[in-house]
Formats: sequence, C-alpha cells, structure tokens
Amino acid sequence: MENNDKQIELKFQRFFTVNFPKVKNFAQMLLKSESDAEDVAQDVFCKLWLQPELWLNNEELDNYIFIMTRNIVLNIFKHQQVEQEYQAEVIEKTFLYELTEKEEILNNVYYREMLLIIQLTLEKMPKRRRLIFELSRFRGLSHKEIADKLDVSIRTIEHQVYLALIELKKVLLFFIFFSNIFK
Repeated sequence: MENNDKQIELKFQRFFTVNFPKVKNFAQMLLKSESDAEDVAQDVFCKLWLQPELWLNNEELDNYIFIMTRNIVLNIFKHQQVEQEYQAEVIEKTFLYELTEKEEILNNVYYREMLLIIQLTLEKMPKRRRLIFELSRFRGLSHKEIADKLDVSIRTIEHQVYLALIELKKVLLFFIFFSNIFK
C-alpha cells in the first residue's frame, strides 16, 4: 500500500512539473499578477490532487485544467466585483451621511438665524402690531378673540396681522436670497 502511495505521489509530481508552468502562465495572462497566478495554479493542483481519478490514467488534461483555471479566475473577478460594489456602496452611504449631517447642521443654523431675524423684525414693529401678531400666530387666538381682548374691531386685527406678515415676508425673502447665495 505504501509503495502504491509513493507511485501516486511520483506520478502527480511529474504531472505537476509538466503542467504547473502552463497553468501559472495562463492564470497570469488573465490576472496580470504573478503572485495571484501562482495562487490560482496551486489551487488548481490542490483540487486535482483530491481527484486522482482525473489525472492518474489520463495524461491529456490540458482542456480540463485550463477550464478549471479559467473558472477560478472568473470567481476571483466576481469576488473583486462584489468587493468593489460594496466599497462603492459604503463610500456612497458615507458621503450621503456626511452630506445630510452637514445639511442638517446648516439647516439648524439657518433655522436659528431665521428665528433671530423674525424676533428682531417683531421687536422693530409698533408695540400694538407686534402684540396682535403674537396673539394671533404664537398663542393661536382667533381674530375675534384678539379684538374682544383688546377692544378693537376685527378689521383692525386683520389689517395689523396683514401688515406684520408683509414686513416679515420682506425680511425673510431677503434672508433666503442671501443664504442661497452663500451656500
């Protein structure tokens, strides 16, 4: 039995010596890398070693060996493609996250600036107009409730709210225009 194993090893060694350079060269032609080609060739012969019925009695295995080599190389290419797609996806998600995070920060800054501008604009309004606007928009009172509370006509309340909104729109449009210029 031991003698038989030695014969198998010797036969595989001859088979390996004859075919390894051809397999390696073919793999290198496809992969453009000597170290990767050597790994592929070793992989081919490891698989063949595990299937002695293929090479023991058949000296002409060139087509089979080259198909095996090609398939291993194709699997490497598929694996590389999967890795590249994954890396591209990670980069895209990271980039989008950074953009949205920065956008969120910028939006927060713009929101605070806009609130400050509204506050400053309200402070510059006549006291009565500001009071009417704040009761209407910030406290949610109806025009009738405000009119009853301040003892004025509903028409006066409507007009004061209208004037306040016009002032705010002017200031906010100006703010939006300049914030878009500097983005």
